[in-house]
Amino acid sequence: MNLENYNNIGITSIAISSVLSLSKELSISKALLIMPLFTSKALTAHLSRKTTEIKSIEKLISEKTPLFSNFNKRYYDTLANSLNAIQLLIETNSILIKDGNLINNQQFNFEKTMGKRADKINLASKNVSKLLNENTEKLYLNLRIEL
Repeated sequence: MNLENYNNIGITSIAISSVLSLSKELSISKALLIMPLFTSKALTAHLSRKTTEIKSIEKLISEKTPLFSNFNKRYYDTLANSLNAIQLLIETNSILIKDGNLINNQQFNFEKTMGKRADKINLASKNVSKLLNENTEKLYLNLRIEL
């Protein structure tokens, strides 16, 4: 599977918009964690289940350790695409940037015509939004992102 087509700017924009519509405001640092969470099909499936309850990033990692083994690589693989999607969302007035934070500016309306993957991402966005409520440094440390 060609991951460049699978994780394109459109799906990245949907992912960021979907999470931001629930969070209302996110630091850019936290927004950059969204796509690496969704690049694992198994992790997206887990996060999209109605029965999945997120307690903390540590608990999620301890329960699903294999799904986080290459998170640092996924972070850097999706970094440019995430920044491009943020730029697109700003230029289309979907989001605003203020003091280093992304602010939801338009209601995100998911439609089934966006596709099955976008549907899974939309369902999982509630749990991702909960995860991103944690401290930024704690998230980056636990996800083992090398800066």
